[in-house]
Amino acid sequence: MRLTLVSPFDPSPPMGSGGSERVGGVERVFAQASRILAQRGHDVTLLCSTSGAPSSLVEHGVQVVRVPRSATILQAPLAFLARSIPSDSDVVHVAATYPFTTPGVLRRAHNLGIPSVLDFHFEPSSGSAVGRLAASVYRRIGPRDYPLAAVALVRSMAYGHNSPSLGGVPASRWRVVPNGIDPEHFTPDGPAHAGSYLLFVGRLVHYKGLPVLLDAVATLRPRVPLVIAGDGPLRASLQAQARRLGLDVRFLGRVPDADLPSLYRGARLTVLPSVTCQEAFGISLLESMACGTPVVASRLPGVAELAGLGGLVAEPGDATDLAARLSTALDDDALPCGKPLASAIHAAYSWQAVADRLESVYREVADQTDPLQVA
Repeated sequence: MRLTLVSPFDPSPPMGSGGSERVGGVERVFAQASRILAQRGHDVTLLCSTSGAPSSLVEHGVQVVRVPRSATILQAPLAFLARSIPSDSDVVHVAATYPFTTPGVLRRAHNLGIPSVLDFHFEPSSGSAVGRLAASVYRRIGPRDYPLAAVALVRSMAYGHNSPSLGGVPASRWRVVPNGIDPEHFTPDGPAHAGSYLLFVGRLVHYKGLPVLLDAVATLRPRVPLVIAGDGPLRASLQAQARRLGLDVRFLGRVPDADLPSLYRGARLTVLPSVTCQEAFGISLLESMACGTPVVASRLPGVAELAGLGGLVAEPGDATDLAARLSTALDDDALPCGKPLASAIHAAYSWQAVADRLESVYREVADQTDPLQVA
């Protein structure tokens, strides 16, 4: 099949570039999915925005087309990705919920008569004043065109039912496709980072809830070092908070994927303290459990179901409850861990298993005479 996947930001920006902090779960999922699909013999194009020069290069068997973005407004790229959709695509697969790219891609695919798949990664959620403005813009612009998609992918039905932005797409057109991991990369076997620490992996943005995590760690007795792998606009304020609380926190910045498994293996727990439903799944939880390390995460739709496979959940935004769950998890030898935990995750969430589901969805929508009548 001729498949076109549309990612908001470049999944592989040069290290140290302005785009590196934009690489999150959405970009990583699209990069991995496109490579696996290409390995299976599909003709795959990956469209993305870039802060650099335009290019069209074959990478890992995927035609990666980078389109310059004019700006980044409210954490969303302003780029004309829709113009680069190959007109002979069999299916267009686009990430939501980006108001300046997602609607244009859906409309362009519709006008070309190409069925589209809306990959609903997160529900816009408020937080700071800027966050409330962004959520308002996202919800006002994007969802109007979501019904043009033949199918909406959700990470769990629970998350879909808690997402107002999906209200225009009947639940009969939702399909559950989780994120995935490479079981040969994220494995309990291999070197482990030295030390005994708690680990956070992700972008340093409001909805990840890192101020809550720092407050929680400050109350642990004995205290446990915290390692933060990732970058983002909150780094300076988080470093100041850590100093103020007298915490042992290492900020590693963006860590290459190749180095993540050893970080997960060395951690006592991986923590995802997200505070809003902008967190729909939690790829770091999946990677951690695939390396045999248990997790503690927020009780959010989608996230809680995943975390329950190998850890505990705490109330979002509640530092006291998070500290209690961390203490229990650190003292509880009964939590799943090691090879038994990793094996269960590998079986259900390998990229091959995810690709099976994606191919099934693509065939379903491509075979429909009317792509908007998928049942």
